[in-house]
Amino acid sequence: MKSRLPALVLVMSLFFAPVLVPVAAQSNHTLEWGADVGEEFIYVLQREHYSDASNMMYMESQLPFLADIAQGEKVILEISSLETIENLINESTQLPRSYCNLNRFNDSALIMADLMSLVLPIGDWEFLTETNNVTITTGITFIDNEDEWGTLGVGIISVVDGSLIDVRIEMRYEKENGTLSYLRHRYTTLGTDIIDVIFVHWYPGMPTIIGGDIQLTTILIMATSGIVGLIVAFVVYRGIKGKKKVVQRLGE
Repeated sequence: MKSRLPALVLVMSLFFAPVLVPVAAQSNHTLEWGADVGEEFIYVLQREHYSDASNMMYMESQLPFLADIAQGEKVILEISSLETIENLINESTQLPRSYCNLNRFNDSALIMADLMSLVLPIGDWEFLTETNNVTITTGITFIDNEDEWGTLGVGIISVVDGSLIDVRIEMRYEKENGTLSYLRHRYTTLGTDIIDVIFVHWYPGMPTIIGGDIQLTTILIMATSGIVGLIVAFVVYRGIKGKKKVVQRLGE
């Protein structure tokens, strides 16, 4: 089914702009960077499905780096710079930005430079939730659990032929270091996917390609099947590295 998708604007409040604040201001948060400039992280495009070319072009306009990545392909996210975290932050526009380069995994060729907000400051997730107060926007909720923080946007849009499209946009960040953990854009109509893109922080043992309806439990089974003999090594490694989220533990 062909459809022309209008530009969907979701107020995620995650693309921040710097401002100057008094250096001597009393801190009203405990934010800090959990990763350093120069650090690199591996990502993979686990799923890329479009019902037609027009939908592919739409998604590439929203996430331009998709034009240079194929489904199942790994890339390297390199932190190029991190803005200073000021003592006093009163609104989301004052939150610091991170800037990252996206490089191909195989040859380190630059795909896209200065991608913003793929890494967030950590240590005060309640403050981030309060500062990024988008709960008044219909269809947007926060994700906040032991391992991850992020936003989930759900809504319905109509296209020129009168069809209704269900939209679900999810962004999750790792609380351990603030890096993007999971990004998914999914557009469906009458139960059929017309766009489904999944971009994730990849760890050894995780699948590089998954189906559209795969659940987290299935991912864990896929990541661990056939490697029962590595359980002992995993336990030792966990003791060295400390607490990590479940999908990382099972994947390493």
